[in-house]
Amino acid sequence: MACNCFEEAKEKVRQATGDPNAMIRGVFTPINGKIRLLPSIEVLYRKKKKDGTFCKSQSSIDLTYQYCPFCGKKIIEEEE
Repeated sequence: MACNCFEEAKEKVRQATGDPNAMIRGVFTPINGKIRLLPSIEVLYRKKKKDGTFCKSQSSIDLTYQYCPFCGKKIIEEEE
């Protein structure tokens, strides 16, 4: 990553909660041949049935960012 905001934010969460194991949700993603942990958000949605109505239960997916949500720098650096 081009910045260390994610690590700084995790440390601030740990300080604020007093829990040394507190974490920010993230996903492991292969980037340029290396596995990286990127910050993510959970999106909740209901799947659509064949008849066009929606299921009662929710499904979820994790989305990650191309740019740091804390400072705006590009997260995934292009290899030259």
